[in-house]
Amino acid sequence: MGIDLSHIGSQIGPIRTTYNWRDVALYAIGLGAGQEDIDYLLDDPPPKVLPTFGVVTAFAPVFQALKRTGGNLVTLLHSGQRTELVAPFPSDGEMQTTARIDGIWDMKIGAFAAISTTTEVNDVLTAKTTWQLLLRGEGGFGGARPPKLLRTKPEKDQSPDFVVEVPTAPNQALLYRLNGDINPIHAKPEVAQAAGFDRPILHGLCSYGIAARIALKELAGNDPGRFKVFEARFAKVVMPGDTLIVAGYLLESPGQAAITVTVEQTGEQAIANAHFEFKP
Repeated sequence: MGIDLSHIGSQIGPIRTTYNWRDVALYAIGLGAGQEDIDYLLDDPPPKVLPTFGVVTAFAPVFQALKRTGGNLVTLLHSGQRTELVAPFPSDGEMQTTARIDGIWDMKIGAFAAISTTTEVNDVLTAKTTWQLLLRGEGGFGGARPPKLLRTKPEKDQSPDFVVEVPTAPNQALLYRLNGDINPIHAKPEVAQAAGFDRPILHGLCSYGIAARIALKELAGNDPGRFKVFEARFAKVVMPGDTLIVAGYLLESPGQAAITVTVEQTGEQAIANAHFEFKP
């Protein structure tokens, strides 16, 4: 079909959905939350909501926006994600989300698309997200190169302020997709193989959410009200069953940290550049 640049700047939505404590708890469990994270999992008292829950309501409009690009979604790789929390999510409510195609750039190896969303809950602006997506094999259409991407890294030889190991389950992708991110590359072996992988891969947003959950707990007192921004670039794929080593490095500016995620089995960084902003 080829990349269609005519939809740059177009909007999708608002798309309206409702959620309750079950959706909140399912998202947390999909990110590896357990008994030690019980405040995010129970119905009584109403649960706290992980700030990156903002990506859940964005699945539908972002997918619709991607279809407008004209690219082959089987070859899609999620290359980066940003979530800004404007106000903490209530434990239940009615959400409405609008997506916008901000740009499509030519990376030669693929078309690089940026899609942004805004979400209101009960008519209150709650979250903003930016999605960076690479449509592999769709490059070379003569477009401009993409803007510079996130490059937050710890200082050379800087010791981490925390290191946490997070095992993922062999069925982690099947569990996480129940949140609505149902790209078959994460579930069907034949689709994953067609995309060049031996087996279904873990959602980049799952690794992203795990890193944000750990950073919130280790640096911001596990208080969603202190979360401001979490932005990350995905460097390598993660397979369900891998163990993730999440490390955090405080930066000179108060309330800012660099976060990395390394796959224990391979030693490769799945997330080499991540920036966490929180209220000190």
